[in-house]
Amino acid sequence: MPTIKLLKRAELELIDACEWYEKQQKGLSFKFRTSVKDSLNIINLNPKLYSKKYSTDQNFAPINKFPYIIVYWFDEHLNTIFVTSIFHTKRNPERFESE
Repeated sequence: MPTIKLLKRAELELIDACEWYEKQQKGLSFKFRTSVKDSLNIINLNPKLYSKKYSTDQNFAPINKFPYIIVYWFDEHLNTIFVTSIFHTKRNPERFESE
């Protein structure tokens, strides 16, 4: 099974989202983290499952029940999945490419 590595940007986005959800409702950040873990487990089982979009080499996987996607690429030689972003779907995807 591949290794999953969250890059710094993805880590910060995850922290920000968890803090925001916890402010909205106590315990909601736990549900969000659980959904993220579930999506990462699916990605880990089949890294090529989700399609590439926006003229990038990155795959986009939805997070169940939350308006976020996991943006990642799979390096077959390193057998590693690099998560570059945990991206809110209300943000402009063109901003994603420039950030």
